[in-house]
Amino acid sequence: MSSRDVDRALKNARFTQKTQMNALNLLLVSTALTCASAASAQENKLLDEVVVTASASEVTYKNAPASISVITADDLENQGARDVRSLLESVEGLTFNRAGNQSKVQIRGLNENYTLFLIDGKRVTSAPNAFRGNDYDSGWVPLEAVERIEIVRGPMSSLYGSDAIGGVVNIITKKETEEWHGSLTNEYTLQENRKSGDYGRTGFNLSGPILKDKLFMRTYGSWDFRRKDSSTLNPDSASGRANAGFAKSDNKHVDTTVTWDVNQENSVDFNAGYSKRTHDKTTLDRYSAGITHHGSYEFGETELRVFGDRIDNSYGHGNAAGDDMPNTAYNFNGDGKVSFDADLLVPNFITVGATYQHQSLEDKYVLVGEGGSDSSLWQAAAFIEDRLEITEDFEVTLGGRLDKHEKFGWNASPRVYGVYHLTQALTFKGGWSSSFKAPTLLQMSPNWKQVSCGGDCFLEGAEDLNPELGSSFEVGFKYDEAKWSAGLTGFHNTIKDMIQFPPARTADVAVAQTYSNYVGLTADGKPIFKFENIEEARTMGIEANLTLRPTDELTVSANYTYLDAKNTSANDAPLAFQPEHTANVKLDYNFSEKLSFALSANYVGEQYTSVPANGDMAFARKVDGYITADFTGRYDVNENFTLRAGVLNIADNQILKTDWDEFNVDGRRYFISGTTRF
Repeated sequence: MSSRDVDRALKNARFTQKTQMNALNLLLVSTALTCASAASAQENKLLDEVVVTASASEVTYKNAPASISVITADDLENQGARDVRSLLESVEGLTFNRAGNQSKVQIRGLNENYTLFLIDGKRVTSAPNAFRGNDYDSGWVPLEAVERIEIVRGPMSSLYGSDAIGGVVNIITKKETEEWHGSLTNEYTLQENRKSGDYGRTGFNLSGPILKDKLFMRTYGSWDFRRKDSSTLNPDSASGRANAGFAKSDNKHVDTTVTWDVNQENSVDFNAGYSKRTHDKTTLDRYSAGITHHGSYEFGETELRVFGDRIDNSYGHGNAAGDDMPNTAYNFNGDGKVSFDADLLVPNFITVGATYQHQSLEDKYVLVGEGGSDSSLWQAAAFIEDRLEITEDFEVTLGGRLDKHEKFGWNASPRVYGVYHLTQALTFKGGWSSSFKAPTLLQMSPNWKQVSCGGDCFLEGAEDLNPELGSSFEVGFKYDEAKWSAGLTGFHNTIKDMIQFPPARTADVAVAQTYSNYVGLTADGKPIFKFENIEEARTMGIEANLTLRPTDELTVSANYTYLDAKNTSANDAPLAFQPEHTANVKLDYNFSEKLSFALSANYVGEQYTSVPANGDMAFARKVDGYITADFTGRYDVNENFTLRAGVLNIADNQILKTDWDEFNVDGRRYFISGTTRF
C-alpha cells in the first residue's frame, strides 16, 4: 500500500461521524501505515507522514501539492541548533539576509518580506510594525516546544495571502498530553575566540490534563541570551559605521494553551503568550491571544479562529533627536474554513474559507522627535481549494483567492498544481500561481523613519508605492527507494513593482545623492532614503537533493541550490543578499539507540550586500563565499536525561564585517546541552 492509500484512509477517516472517529480513524490510518510498511520496504517513512501546510487540509508528504521540506522531531533532537532559524540553514532553497548581523529568512531569491511565518497555522509576521523584516518571527517559539517544522518553497498566496509569495515556514508545536509530562533544557555555547560573545538558553515544556478527558493544558517558555562581542574583535571595522561584532541579545518567551474537548464533535483552544526580545538597542514586546474552534461532523470538518497580538517596538538610538522612537502595532486576524469531499465526475476534496486582517500602528515620533501619526489598514479575502483525484496516480489541486484591500481594491490570486506518480518510487510535480502583495503600513508611511547605516542614515516610507504582482512556476521530480532518494526542482518567479527591501542606502553623503531613492538630509547632515518599487525582478534556479541510506545506522544527505536573482529593469543587476550557489552536506550515524553523531558542512557563495535600485554597480558592495562545518553528538544517559555536545565551525572560518551592511560568522565554538524529562 502506498502513500496514496494513506491519503484515502485519511479522507475516509476525516469524514466519518465523530461518534465513530476515535476507533475507526485509528484503525484506518494505522492499517494504512502498517500495510504500506509491510508491502514495500522501499519507501522512506517520511513519505507517509501527514503534512498540513502545503494544502488547506491534511495530505501525505509524497502527495503534497508543493515543494515541501520537513524538519522532524529526530532532527530537532540530534542537531546542535540554538533556535529555529539555525535549523532552517540546511534547507534547500533558503538563504539569509545577514545585514547588520541579523538573520532573515528568504526563499528562492525573494527577500524576507515574502516569507510567511506561522505557529500552528496562525500568522505571526511582525513586518507590519518593523522595517527589520522577519528577523524576530523565527524566534517566538523555543525548540523545547517544537514538534516539527514544515517549509513550503514557492508561492502559497492563494491559501495564505500576500505574505506568502516566497513561501511559508510553519512551526508546529507539541500537543497536549493525557498525562502530565514535561522537560527542561539548559544549553551553553563557549566561543574559542574570547572576544566573541558566548550564548546560552534555558527552555521548558509542560503538558497534561486539568480535567480528565475534558480539559488539557500545555505551557512552554524559554530564556536565551548572547553576550556582546568585544569592540576590539575586528580592528578593520569602519570606525563609527559598523559594530565590530554581534550585539547583546536577551529574549524571553512564555505561551500557554488550554484545550477544551466539548464533546466528540467540538473542541476549543484558548491561547495566550508573551515575548520580550531585545537585540542591541531594539526591544520588541509581543502580547498574543487567540481562540480556535475545531469541528468534525458527518459532512466534513470546520475550523474557526480569532487571534491577535500587540507588539511594542522601541529603538534605543531611534531618531535624529535621540529619542527612543517607540511605536505600537496591533494585528487582528479572523479566519474560518470548511472542508468536505464530493464526487463530481471524479473524487474532490474541497475547502472554502474566508479571512479578515486589521493592522494598526500608533507612532509617537517622526524623524526629529515631533508628534507622529497613527495609521491602519484592513484586508479581507475569500478562498477555495479543490484537490481532484483524476486517477489513482494523478491529482490536481486548483486554488483561488480574492482579496479586498482597503487602499488597493480587488485582486485575484489563482493557483494550479499537479502531482503524478509514474511509479511507486517516482513522482513528478509542477504548478503555476499568481500573487498580490500590498506595501506594509511602514513602507507607505513617510512620517515613520528608521535609523540605519549603523546610525549614519535613515529610512522612511513612501506614499506612492505600488502593490507587487507576482507570477511563479515550478516543475520537478522526486525519487524514493529504501536505500536512497533524490529530487530536482526548477523554479521561475517574476515580481512586478517589487519593493526593494531593504532600500538601497549609504552613509556617504556625496554618494547618497546619486541614489534614486534619496530624499534629503537630516538637520545634522545624515542622508534619508525611501522605499521604492523596482519595475520588475526575476528569480530562477534549481534545487537538488540526495539522500543515501547504505545501512540502518548511517544516513548521508546533501542538497544544492543554484539561484539567479536579478533586477531585470536595471540591466539585470543582482539582487542583494542572494548568493548564486549554496550547498549542504550531512552525515548522521546512530551507534546505538542511545548514542548518535552528526557531521555537517554548509557552503554559502559570494553575494552582494548592497545594490542601488538603478543597477549602478559602481556603488554595489560584495562579500566572498564561505564554508562552515559542525560536529554534534547525542547520548541518552537514561530515559529521563539526554546529553548533547559538539563543536561548531570546526575549521574556525570566522568572518568579520568591515561595514554596516556586512555580517559576521562566529568562529570555532563548543556547546553542551542537557535535557531532563519528567
